[in-house]
Amino acid sequence: MSESQFLGQIAILFGTAVAVSWLFRVARAPSIIGFLFTGILIGPSVFGWIDSDSVDQFAELGLVLLLFTVGLELSPAPLLRTGRNLLKATVTQMFTTGAAAGAIVGFALHQPLGAALLTGLAVALSSTAISLKQLSDRGEISTVMGSVTTGILLLQDVIVISVMVLLPLFTGGHVDAPHGPLFTIGAFVGLAAVIAAGRYLLPAIVTQVQGRGGQELATLFAVMMAGGGAWLSSLAGWSPALGACIAGLLLANADLRHQLVAEITPFRDVFNALFFISVGMLVNVDDALTQGGVIFAAVGATLVVKSGLTAAAVRISGWPPRIAWRVGLGLCTVSEFAYVLLHQAASAGLVTHEFLQAFVAYLVGTMMAGALIFPAGLGALDRLARRNRPGADLEAEDAEPGELALREHVVVVGYGVTGSNLARVLKSTHVPFCVIELNQASIREAQAAGAHVVLGDAARITILRHAGIERASALVVAINDPQATRRIVSIARAACPVLHIVVRTQYVSELEDLSKRGANVVVPADFEASVRIFSHVLEELGVPRNILAAQIAAVRAGGYGVFRGKSSGSQESLEDLLKVLQISATQTFFLPDTSPACNRTLREIDLRNRSGATLIAVVRDRKPVTNPEADFRLLANDVLVLVGAHAQLTEASKLLDASSQLDASPPSGH
Repeated sequence: MSESQFLGQIAILFGTAVAVSWLFRVARAPSIIGFLFTGILIGPSVFGWIDSDSVDQFAELGLVLLLFTVGLELSPAPLLRTGRNLLKATVTQMFTTGAAAGAIVGFALHQPLGAALLTGLAVALSSTAISLKQLSDRGEISTVMGSVTTGILLLQDVIVISVMVLLPLFTGGHVDAPHGPLFTIGAFVGLAAVIAAGRYLLPAIVTQVQGRGGQELATLFAVMMAGGGAWLSSLAGWSPALGACIAGLLLANADLRHQLVAEITPFRDVFNALFFISVGMLVNVDDALTQGGVIFAAVGATLVVKSGLTAAAVRISGWPPRIAWRVGLGLCTVSEFAYVLLHQAASAGLVTHEFLQAFVAYLVGTMMAGALIFPAGLGALDRLARRNRPGADLEAEDAEPGELALREHVVVVGYGVTGSNLARVLKSTHVPFCVIELNQASIREAQAAGAHVVLGDAARITILRHAGIERASALVVAINDPQATRRIVSIARAACPVLHIVVRTQYVSELEDLSKRGANVVVPADFEASVRIFSHVLEELGVPRNILAAQIAAVRAGGYGVFRGKSSGSQESLEDLLKVLQISATQTFFLPDTSPACNRTLREIDLRNRSGATLIAVVRDRKPVTNPEADFRLLANDVLVLVGAHAQLTEASKLLDASSQLDASPPSGH
């Protein structure tokens, strides 16, 4: 194929995908169906816009990229959270579904034992790409149903990867196998050694790559791992997609996993599209129409029986019926791994090419129907549950004992001075929180302090979702990157309209823009530094704390309104300031022996008329005298308790100061 032909086919592939997917989006149908339908249309059996030689190459490339991202996103957290119950549900589901499917393939379709067993295993697998896409679109990844579904998918993937790795051991003697048994055993041992070494060495290597070269080099390293894993796997006689998935699994152990996922996420939908289009191109429409009745019946039976068996397995393992049925619907499709498994089995001669062609049509049918049934079925289950139990709190019913997912927590972006101090206060007050950080030194410091840390760039929505932004009560952005701060605020506000967002910025000039982007509170560091400076100066000069607090409140009146485009002389700004200045406050004044008020009565001093402040008590020898009479005489070392507005207290302090001169005045109160 010439270069121009290849580029032309790429343009046809993605151009048709855009048009068909747009039509499906307008019709509010899942885009995955559009991708599969696109592949069928442009494939060799319909319009033939993509020649048959290129179909396998596109399918292989799509699988390599898709399964690399699947491996990269595999996390042990859901498995550890639900433990043996999840393992019990997975084993029960795979055994019952696989046995039923294998029996039908063996007895009804007259396939040999090996083909029946592998087909049964393939049917038992559920599509990770479709299920996670549907859960993500509905925002249910972090729910109990989402955790159970994800956990079963992960265990299924682990089981099928193990089968695919071990499969060459049982087919090495086959005439069509590319290598002998000894080579296969050696390759298996080598793979085990690579996995063991990578488990301990790769996280350190990735940390060094990211530390020296930043995000760009780390992303290139991830792509190199995908290609290298696929190449080494093909040299060993295994599926290249299997090697890419194992490479993703190895990278999943690194602290940088969340950031790598975030970097690849923009391309993941492209990988998904390429794979599902390629699978659609593999469908032989003529054969599918010829066997249409059998395939249609098989698809319908699979969706119904597999949903029921999966729900029963989940229910037996301890989850409530509503969760069990929702998980059953989520796992009713057949996995993309099923094609990989049977394609590898066909290469080894365990299944025929004709059977593989029929299975591809059946696989595409389950994917299309399952993508439609899943959201519709979940809605029907919710309506049925509310009808049977009116007023019931379905969210509370979904709650799982001992669930460790953070809820109503604070997401802290940045673990510098501000972030670390905030984290320390949140921890001491038992407020749940997590930290998003990229700097390795800060990450180690946060982990040492016992904080839950998500390594990644918070300007990526994927990283914010890893931190549970949808369930958080507040987001605090405390980093020194103005552009990243603006992106984080915009993305967080778009994802969570009711989230309380607090931002620490460097300069007052950024306040208006951040507020427009959705920040509830913006704290300019330079302005707060000036507040700290003048408060220290006034405190050192002996200005009472209540007056100092009033001064600070006055400056901050209206939420830094003077710095957000309000004129300093506007009526609104003046009213804000006067409201603060006119608030009554209490001040204590120690009367030194040099004060002109010593040995004089309150009538003689006439403090109320002269200053407007009111003397409400005098503390003498640690004994208070409240509401003293006009003839009460002040003595040195008395402590006067005054009440008044800011200006009144300031004037009273001047009159009582040693440098002032008090003249006798007509008696008029105190």
